[in-house]
Amino acid sequence: MKSFLRTFVICIILSYVFLLIIGGLISENGLALLVFVAFVITVIITIFTNQESKIEDLEKRLTKLEEQNKENE
Repeated sequence: MKSFLRTFVICIILSYVFLLIIGGLISENGLALLVFVAFVITVIITIFTNQESKIEDLEKRLTKLEEQNKENE
């Protein structure tokens, strides 16, 4: 959860900078759009980060199994 919140804050900051650059195009509900876009980006980044950690765990388990298999032969 801590990782999610950190990523969410970074996305809000980046989205705010982006909003400042094209701020003239969005007139009324800029803050709501900013939070929504940052939330969507955060969810995507968090999913990919969690997948990466799961893949690393699986690689470690596979390496252990391969070592055990070599020892048993």
